[in-house]
Amino acid sequence: MEKGLLYNFTGNGKGKTSAALGVVLRALGRGWKVAMLQFMKGERETGERLFFQKYFPETYFEGCGLGRSCKPGDHAACAREGWKTAAEMLKNFDGELLVLDELNVALAHEYLDLNEVIEALKNRRPELNVIVTGRKSPPELREISDLVSDIAAEKHPYQLGIPARKGLDY
Repeated sequence: MEKGLLYNFTGNGKGKTSAALGVVLRALGRGWKVAMLQFMKGERETGERLFFQKYFPETYFEGCGLGRSCKPGDHAACAREGWKTAAEMLKNFDGELLVLDELNVALAHEYLDLNEVIEALKNRRPELNVIVTGRKSPPELREISDLVSDIAAEKHPYQLGIPARKGLDY
């Protein structure tokens, strides 16, 4: 088995989760077993959630947050609960790819212990590939990543008052 890689999609631009989902699509196409935990996003009905439910119901997909409308303390508790699942999966998930969506944001808000996360990623099952996403990736996480893509914000429909659209943005 090849050594698993750690990809880190970060930056202020839109497309970090979309980039991760592109890799997920490739992995599923190759017959890989995939799991995805979404920190900070909650149980919102997203296109990716609907896709997994309809076409890949065996794929582990979990929201580990309460979305944008909850109090910060609630986010922290949800992130910690989600991290318990993620830490276990880093050791024992029998698939090839684990996506930890918005993990960088949970770390930036200090909802999770950075050193604990770094150690768990370093000591994961050796052949497990991991993707982390989110703004403000800490330097320590960038350092241990095999790939870091810093996605820049150059132009965005939000700047014109255009809200997020089903199918394009979620």
